[in-house]
Amino acid sequence: MKSHEDQQGGDAGKVRKIIDHAQLHQITEKLFARFPIHIVENNQKNTARAVAYAHPHLEVMHQMPAAPSRTLLLVKDDNSMMLECTVVSRTERGSEILKPLRLFLGKRGIRHENRVAVSSGDLAGQVRNVIPHPEFYKANAASNASRDSLFAQYISALRELIPETTVKIELQRHNRLTVRMKKLQDFNLPVFAPRMGEQRQGDDLKLMAMPYSEYEQVMRSDALPGDYLGEICEPLRYRGALLIGYVQVLSSRASLNISQYHSVRQLVRRLEKHLDEKRAFPENPVTGKIIDISHGGMGFIYTGQRTMLSAAGIGDKIVFDAHFTAENTATISGKIMNMTSLENGRRYGIEFENVSEAAETALKMLLD
Repeated sequence: MKSHEDQQGGDAGKVRKIIDHAQLHQITEKLFARFPIHIVENNQKNTARAVAYAHPHLEVMHQMPAAPSRTLLLVKDDNSMMLECTVVSRTERGSEILKPLRLFLGKRGIRHENRVAVSSGDLAGQVRNVIPHPEFYKANAASNASRDSLFAQYISALRELIPETTVKIELQRHNRLTVRMKKLQDFNLPVFAPRMGEQRQGDDLKLMAMPYSEYEQVMRSDALPGDYLGEICEPLRYRGALLIGYVQVLSSRASLNISQYHSVRQLVRRLEKHLDEKRAFPENPVTGKIIDISHGGMGFIYTGQRTMLSAAGIGDKIVFDAHFTAENTATISGKIMNMTSLENGRRYGIEFENVSEAAETALKMLLD
């Protein structure tokens, strides 16, 4: 009897091919329609976002030229999934309607791109300010009068901007994530709920926000709506690369609109810059040397005996400033996939996570 699921590769890197329609439907609906995805083309990852799923079609937004087929990449937990689709049509708003054909499922860590060696010399790349994620949580948990004063100023400005609202600024202070923080991290999208009790309405259609089905879980966890009518929740990030908290605006008298969301977003971006200027984030003066790099990851050598990375191990997450050249830099978050001890230091292999648009642009300038 012919199986709907094939296996390819050896024991070290088994890849399962799934063509069963019921399995494809379940995986597309529960994973590709909900979590951050990329389109893989010519060994490069390109940012994309799932807009909606109505069996058997997945609607996806991206900025790539027209093509008859797409390969979608999703990395979740220890699994790397590549979904091959045919392009059915293109909508008036520029999205594509895709029909999944087959899925390739493998273990995380399998590279989808070739690494490019970085030559030595004056233009050799460096990593600077390499910081494990928990260091941010420690800094957030510590008292900081300058930071708290800045928060008070921005809360006051937001209340003045949108009257009759409750404004909160929350920081991630430990490794354990609340439901809200977990959803903000997984989807890398804001909350925009003009009226909490209504699924999609008016302005909500013009903004890529957390799916309502996920937001319902956040509301249950936070005991919302309570006395509130609408909500805006904008992620607060370190240099666009690492989620460190959020700014929440809750309206009790009137529904919220898209103009108010953009005003909140603009103020949060300004707050992020002010926090950086006031040195509210951890710092690490030790630099490392980039050895090789691709759109999906990089290797670098870190010298020195005792550094902030001394206690880090495989699976731990870090954020760093990558200086590809003097003019081309980016802040990137990633996961340590392998480590090799050297005579005067250690080599780290990093897999990028949730790469920002600015970092994607910097990588393309370097690699393309």
